[in-house]
Amino acid sequence: MLIRKIWEDNEKERPREKLLVTQDEAETIALGYVSISDGESTQVGFHDDEEEIYVVLKGKAILKIGDEETVVEKGSVAYVPRNMHHSMKCISSEKLEYLYFANWPK
Repeated sequence: MLIRKIWEDNEKERPREKLLVTQDEAETIALGYVSISDGESTQVGFHDDEEEIYVVLKGKAILKIGDEETVVEKGSVAYVPRNMHHSMKCISSEKLEYLYFANWPK
């Protein structure tokens, strides 16, 4: 059994990025947390061997996958396929916070 907090109660600020389930802890899935402020962007990602799913917990962002852009916000779920460049840019005064689920490469 694996139980972990996204952030600790004594942390002054929530972490910007944290891997919550690592490759040595699970067979085929990873889980991470990301938090960015208004105007900030994540690094452009690209994975030829894994898919991702984002679950937006707070805030609003522009999600770019390949050449397509769309607005996502609290409650949105997005699928990022393999072989696609992808990034998020926070466009709200509230921090963008999201979880990402990814499959480990085989």
